Amino acid sequence: MFLQKKISINLHEFQPSTTSSSTPKTTVKFSSVTPGDYTFTTLHDGLTRFYKVYIPHSYSPIQKTPVVIYLHGGGGNMQAAYKDGLTTYSDKYGFILLTPQGTSKTTGRYTWNTGVTTTDGVTEQGVGNPSIDDTGFIAKAISEIEQRYNIDPIRIYATGLSNGAAMANRLGCNLSEKIAAIAPVAGALEDACHPTRPIPVMLINGTNDLCHPYEGGQAECAKGILTFKIHHIQSAHEITRTWTSLNKCSATTTITYQKGNATCVTNPSCAGNTTVSLCTITGMGHTYPSGNQYLPAKFIGPVSYDISFDQIWDFFDNKHSQ
Repeated sequence: MFLQKKISINLHEFQPSTTSSSTPKTTVKFSSVTPGDYTFTTLHDGLTRFYKVYIPHSYSPIQKTPVVIYLHGGGGNMQAAYKDGLTTYSDKYGFILLTPQGTSKTTGRYTWNTGVTTTDGVTEQGVGNPSIDDTGFIAKAISEIEQRYNIDPIRIYATGLSNGAAMANRLGCNLSEKIAAIAPVAGALEDACHPTRPIPVMLINGTNDLCHPYEGGQAECAKGILTFKIHHIQSAHEITRTWTSLNKCSATTTITYQKGNATCVTNPSCAGNTTVSLCTITGMGHTYPSGNQYLPAKFIGPVSYDISFDQIWDFFDNKHSQ
């Protein structure tokens, strides 16, 4: 078990060393880092923000390492990635796990400003405070870890559940120059989506999702536990059509994954050598694939084990073209 470490940021210590000798010497920009779990704070837009970084066992300061950003759902926090098993996958596939945390007026329950409209104003567990610059915060977190670790800048990916999935969509819309691909799980898409380049997208939705209905419409999500109203919950197919339009995909589709109740249908011919996939999991609820059943199934629907982060990583690892 790794000890959790709280780090004070001092970017100067991560700069390359210099020498007065006239003989050229090889310098290493990144110092050795012990694998494990780190917590950082940073000041952005007048707010102290938090994010965690998990370094896999295989990390080497002399080798460029991909990064996966996991964005927690509304009412969650930085621990959600750990509960959904992302550290295990980090060690399995050798990527750095970055888990930013949203903002909240209540300790322990955080949300993202996803740009999605609500009918009942700003709600704690809905779409987050519209005045918060979460996109800028995440961009800053990426820049900071780029100073500390030898990350691969063309292999930075984003995934998340629910409000975190909507935030992953927003990163695809507004931070496409940094994000190589996204895999939102049951998340809405803002109306004003204008990526600067085509971006690979893997959408994952369950048909028994009570919080983000597969066919769209009004949520019946965890009544008495979560209370918020989305102006219009887009169906999985509506969001898919938007991304295929943005990426200028052809109408051709093919089945790229099938196991049990899970089927992924992909538009393989999109601009910029990108793809758009919709993975439909019959019976899955408002949960992360093979992840944590964070509330009883009667409130949010069940977890599915017919799809997992293995398939998300396969998508990321094969679709990181810029």
